[in-house]
Amino acid sequence: MRIKMILLAIAYVAVSVVLLAIAYQPQSPGAMQKTDRLAGSSFLVERFAG
Repeated sequence: MRIKMILLAIAYVAVSVVLLAIAYQPQSPGAMQKTDRLAGSSFLVERFAG
């Protein structure tokens, strides 16, 4: 009986971790990038461009 309870607790923790990992993923592709600059552009290139 004790082994069943330990396995049940471990399974509960594992399922909880998986569900939390799914829930906290960013939902939109723009969620990670906060600026309107292009990803590969450099500050110096933008500042001194023409």
